[in-house]
Amino acid sequence: MNHYTSGVILYGERELIRRQSLSKVNFDNYRAILSFVNIGNVHWKFLYINADDSCLYLVDPSRNSLEQEESDRAAKRFREYFKMRRTCYNKTDWVNVRLQGGVLTHPFQRDGSSCGVMVIMMAKAVMEAFPNKPEMTFLTTKKEMAQARRTFAQTILEASVFDSDTNCAMCATAKPPNPGPSITDWIQCDNCNCWFHSECLDMTNEQLSSAQKTEWKCVLCVT
Repeated sequence: MNHYTSGVILYGERELIRRQSLSKVNFDNYRAILSFVNIGNVHWKFLYINADDSCLYLVDPSRNSLEQEESDRAAKRFREYFKMRRTCYNKTDWVNVRLQGGVLTHPFQRDGSSCGVMVIMMAKAVMEAFPNKPEMTFLTTKKEMAQARRTFAQTILEASVFDSDTNCAMCATAKPPNPGPSITDWIQCDNCNCWFHSECLDMTNEQLSSAQKTEWKCVLCVT
């Protein structure tokens, strides 16, 4: 479940929640929900709902003595959400799952900026252990968090569908994002071989023509 929908369910007004009904989704096809919850645009929490044991966990990377209480409130909000789907859309999936709040044992955040990394690591631990309870034993030192960031970034980049042969290295699309001529002019860096829209580089026709006649390097290669 995306973080916007989960945030609306947990903290939104009734009318806003109805707009996130996910009426085309059948939750009976799933055994669990994973999501991330953004708190005030400054903090992330991890949401895990296990339908098998009817338990909801709202996990706070920072030390929070109210974690059980917050999970209980979150479970109530989700029970009400599934009842709303039945009332408004005749959707009965998960309506009989009597969710209760729970607490997972987990490491704690040691700084003010690693909550995003930690919720991803929590989700990874849950997926690897499912349907059993996860044992979250990862370290949260500054060094470990930096390594986790690099690992996640590398994984995302390796899984990227970006095609350097057909997309501009500046805007990452085949066509320039702004309206322009029907014919798109391209130029290739002679050093890294990446392709660029001349429009994305703010090149005039004269500058493009001159660059194409010489060995041209993009801004990334000349810095």
